[in-house]
Amino acid sequence: MTAMEAMQRFEEILRGYESLKNPKYKEADLDTLKREYEELLQIRDHVKVDPRYQNLVNGLSQVIRRLELNVHGAPESNWRTVSERGVNKAIVPVVRKRNQDKESPFQWTEDKTGQTCEINKGLWGCRNFMAMDVLGYILLLKEGKDILPKENAPLFENLESISRREKELDTGKVPKPSNPSDAESPDIERIRKERYFIKFTDRDFRKFTSVDLNSNEIMNLLLETSRVEFKIVFPVRLLESKTAKEKSYRMNMFSRPFEFGYLDKEIRSDGVVVCREYYVSFNTLLGEMLAHNLLTKNYDWLDHSFYQLPQSAQLLYRRFLLNNNFPRITLNLQTIADKINLQDKNRTNLVRTIEESALQPLVKQGLIDRYEKNDGLDGIKFILYRTRKVKPTEEIST
Repeated sequence: MTAMEAMQRFEEILRGYESLKNPKYKEADLDTLKREYEELLQIRDHVKVDPRYQNLVNGLSQVIRRLELNVHGAPESNWRTVSERGVNKAIVPVVRKRNQDKESPFQWTEDKTGQTCEINKGLWGCRNFMAMDVLGYILLLKEGKDILPKENAPLFENLESISRREKELDTGKVPKPSNPSDAESPDIERIRKERYFIKFTDRDFRKFTSVDLNSNEIMNLLLETSRVEFKIVFPVRLLESKTAKEKSYRMNMFSRPFEFGYLDKEIRSDGVVVCREYYVSFNTLLGEMLAHNLLTKNYDWLDHSFYQLPQSAQLLYRRFLLNNNFPRITLNLQTIADKINLQDKNRTNLVRTIEESALQPLVKQGLIDRYEKNDGLDGIKFILYRTRKVKPTEEIST
């Protein structure tokens, strides 16, 4: 195909796309859009200089994604879960560097306060964030008796009350977390007596994530997540006046996110456990601040399909997009690398990773509309565009 023929075909596809009324997915034909999308990729070298090209590719991929969900999505594919804001804002991912012991502490400086934050005794990535989403959602359903609570139910009144609670935990006035138990034991009995505890099975975990993990994988994920220790600046939603306001609490001691135990419920004849029942208690400082935020409605919504995204896409979305409603966000290359802990020192590779593993998947899933990459005096910057974030009951129009 010649350059002229490619441009003519590009204009034809563009006119057809622009002729669709909004929301476009209600008028579009999935097979036609897929065919045109592939054509656009094939003629890319001839038309990529046209600024409309990338916008058209992004738009088509978003509509295709929406149509595919309508065609293939089972009833539960529209299920959403909540994601507590403090965890997404305060915790950075920790990956194992070459020749580094995973038990080694990881430190960084919190932007607003300038305080040093630390993560110890483990790594932290997408699966750990997902586990916290599930536990938080189950807590809300338990407190609301199978629906999300309508009224705020704060654990803390102000920062001083959090400080007092931290001192109580530090002086041993409450039991400290122990290792999880695989049998009916005093530990599980104690967890059951905690004010904020939840009970669930492997089947519940899979239902709330649509991720196919076996019982051992779920148990190990919860174990690894529960063992990580944090000393961080954590944002807490406080109701000190008529309007709620988020304030930062600087933790003075390390805290784990929760304590848990489990029971083996179903065991195959060969001894393999196929189903466990878990008991989780938010009886640590970090766990109680997390429960407080959830019970004061300091959370956002995630579709199950989010957990199928590449790790870089999940981390970028949590860190920069989930907690706000801005239609346009500008991020420089180094900020992205620092906040989602990308280790590659080669700038070309780093840009490729961000585009191919983060931004393009976010566009394809419809979490952002499009993005631009600019290389100026201050280095490479990415500009992310999206439509207004909607409530779970609202329909997203494309």
